[in-house]
Amino acid sequence: MIKITIACSLIACLMLSACAQTASREGQRTTFMEGTTDGTNPVSDVLENALGAVVTVAVYKTMPVNRQLGFRGQDSEFSKVAYQKALDLLDADGSGSGFLVEKNGVKYVITNAHVVETASTEPESLYIFTFDREKYEVRVLGGDSFYDIAVLEILDPLKENVNALAFATEEPRIGEKVFAIGNPGGDYPYTVTDGIISAKNRVRGGLTGKFGFLQTTATVIWGNSGGPLINERGEVVGINSQIAFTDAPDGEPLWLSQINFALEATLSNRLVDDILNNDGRVARAYLGLEISQRYQTVSNRAGHGLRKIDNQPVISNVLPRSPASFCCEELVGSTILAIAGEEVRSLEEALGVLEGLNAEESVSITYENDGRQQSATINAISLATQQLETIATHFLEQIEEIDVDYNAPFVSFTLDRDPFYQRQGKMYQKTPNSLNSPRKFAMVAAGVTDHSHEQMWLTSSLSDLGAVLKLAGMTGVLDFYVMDTGTADGDPSRLRRYFSNSEHILKNTLWY
Repeated sequence: MIKITIACSLIACLMLSACAQTASREGQRTTFMEGTTDGTNPVSDVLENALGAVVTVAVYKTMPVNRQLGFRGQDSEFSKVAYQKALDLLDADGSGSGFLVEKNGVKYVITNAHVVETASTEPESLYIFTFDREKYEVRVLGGDSFYDIAVLEILDPLKENVNALAFATEEPRIGEKVFAIGNPGGDYPYTVTDGIISAKNRVRGGLTGKFGFLQTTATVIWGNSGGPLINERGEVVGINSQIAFTDAPDGEPLWLSQINFALEATLSNRLVDDILNNDGRVARAYLGLEISQRYQTVSNRAGHGLRKIDNQPVISNVLPRSPASFCCEELVGSTILAIAGEEVRSLEEALGVLEGLNAEESVSITYENDGRQQSATINAISLATQQLETIATHFLEQIEEIDVDYNAPFVSFTLDRDPFYQRQGKMYQKTPNSLNSPRKFAMVAAGVTDHSHEQMWLTSSLSDLGAVLKLAGMTGVLDFYVMDTGTADGDPSRLRRYFSNSEHILKNTLWY
């Protein structure tokens, strides 16, 4: 990404210096691995020390939807205590793993967003357990569902014997040995598994946790989520986040135990700093562009597939009162070729570049219109609540059949003709075009569901809806639950809106 030009006269000196540094590092690594003459194992010592910084995260009170969020070597003080008794989590509604880091003299817990995003905001809802089975109340200080990371604030005074881990500052190498520590299944706290770094910079599917993953053979399962992946020096190289599945010959999902994913350390550390310094949020750039790529649904021998309508991402709209609205409204309909100098060939590549932008920087957009290649510059601003509300309002105003009440406490709208699809069993079917009388609905949760999986987030405000749209946009649809405000009771209805207005066309969309 960063290009460095070196004068030819310096190359020889730099090569000699690099070789010397490499030899020094390799010497240090060899000495570390060989251990000491008294029979102790330095790697075991590192792991034993790390136990004092690993925690189990337990959720005791939950909400119905998400919030937009053994091995041991030579005994140490930590392992003697950690393995003495079983951890009692019988009263917990869910659990995961986490670890402590120290920032500006304060210790925080790092975990996955999916571990805590169902936790209630009420007191006594969320706790951690340290290696000595001490229980501390915590609260979600901030996080990011897209990257599946959360930072927890510890509300009770910590004992002095609780350690903190540091993020690695150097990228791990392919084949480097690593260790995963956590509480698999919620039943085996301080389990350590080992493996190697298999691959780097993996991109994952789904709505959350897409970029910046290390692939490792250190086995993790449910309950390991949020725990640290550490190297032989005891540094955190990643946050254990995902496991891999494939389809078995009989069509059933098959767990691939040797393919596991951890959010890499450099990105994790940046996200933690953002969350701590940006009121609990990751800092993002906002341009005011709606970028989309359309696909036609087609039937084939395998069932259903997709055919490209747009070969590359297209600027499908410019949001009002945004940086782009001052310079780029005439770009609607243009094909995007590059963003910030990086070529983009798909909407996913565009997402990767947009996520890497810094807030409040000048961003060049290279585009093609009527066969001519041109460029424009947009002065980005920082994404905040107002911009998320703009995204939500823009989405709602594209639905001509509804009348939105912006003064209501929830995202509320009235309709007399239904423009949505409704869940019928495992499928969404078009609802009747007319109702007996106008009815008012309040949206309570939004996300995306399919026949086997559901990701829903609480949607109590326009800014909540804007955040969910940013998460769900790549699917081309928004699924949501609504309550009929004219009915005293009753179950919420689950509806779907296609961004293209047609179930036969998926308009996968980004708002940045």
